[in-house]
Order: sequence, then C-alpha cells, then structure tokens
Amino acid sequence: MPRIVDHEQRRREIAKVVSGLVLKGGAEAVTIRAVAEECGYSTTIVCHYFRSKHEMLAYTQRIAWQRGLARIRKAGKDGKDLLACLDFALPTTSARWQDWHCWLAFWGQTPDTEGIETEWSESSTSSNDVFIDLIARAQSRGEFDPAENPRDVATDIQVAINGIATLVAIQRSDWPAKRQREMLRKHLLRLGYRPKVPGS
Repeated sequence: MPRIVDHEQRRREIAKVVSGLVLKGGAEAVTIRAVAEECGYSTTIVCHYFRSKHEMLAYTQRIAWQRGLARIRKAGKDGKDLLACLDFALPTTSARWQDWHCWLAFWGQTPDTEGIETEWSESSTSSNDVFIDLIARAQSRGEFDPAENPRDVATDIQVAINGIATLVAIQRSDWPAKRQREMLRKHLLRLGYRPKVPGS
C-alpha cells in the first residue's frame, strides 16, 4: 500500500525549512528550488503543496504568528499576570526571534502582491483581539486601570511590541531579554498597568 502523507504536516515541514532560509538569508533566499533542496524533495513535490514563493512565505508567517498567539493565550488561561502573558510576544528567545524574523520579512513584501493585505490585516486583527481579552482580564483583576478602553490599549501595546521587535532586528545584541522586558513594562505602566505587589 502507498504511504499516506499528511498534507498539513508536510506543509508545516516545508514551512519550517522556509523559516530557516529566511533567518539565514532573508526572503530573497526563499525559492522553490532552494526549499526543495533543503527538504530533499523535488521541485514538483514542493509545488504540489505551494504554488509560489509568496504562498510559502504567507503560510510560514501565518504559522509563526499563530504559534505566538497560542503561547500568549495559554499564559492567560494559566492565570499569569498581564506582563508575563505579553512577555511571550517579545523576541526574547531564539525560537521567538526566528518567528519575528519571518513576520518582519513578510511585512517587507510589496503590498500589491496578491492576498498580502488580507494576510497583514488578519494577523494584526487576531493579535489585537488577543490583547483586548488580556486587558479586560487584567482590569477584572484590578491589574489595569478600569477607565482605559481595552481596544485602545491593545493597539498601543501592539505598537510598543512591534517597536521593540524592530529595534531588536536593527541591533539584536543591544536588546537582550532583560532590556526588552523592562521597556515593555515601562510602556504598560504609562498605559495604566497596575502590577500586583507580592503579598498584597
């Protein structure tokens, strides 16, 4: 009997290779041929799963941001405080930096590429919705100023996190995990964050 191949699993395997190529050489390093060689597949097999370089990049960045949001959602469900949840959005580890590298490379694509604005909008909206929920939960725990609009704060948080990640991209050595976390905490305090005092 022929071996049954999990279509989605194969796409994820290819996306992992794409992510590695982007990390090493940027979006320019991603070609059907380069991906096929790295995977050990023929170009015909790669094209069976992805019609173009753009489709591979779009899928790879989508998997990356879905993975990031899943980490944040889990932290929220586990009862972690706001800062601890948002820490999972920062490129403080090698794995998270690789995901951010994919996002930044995809953001660098031209807006006239088919479907790219939809991808941008979907990722931004999904992130915003998760942050809105985090802020609302934080307010219910007395951890954030209840007078602030969660939707507005969520947008401000996105701006802060994207800004920190951009600075990391420019000079990663200048932005170790500790500095990233300190900067995010400063932004949150300005926005209305009220961290709990241990023992209170």
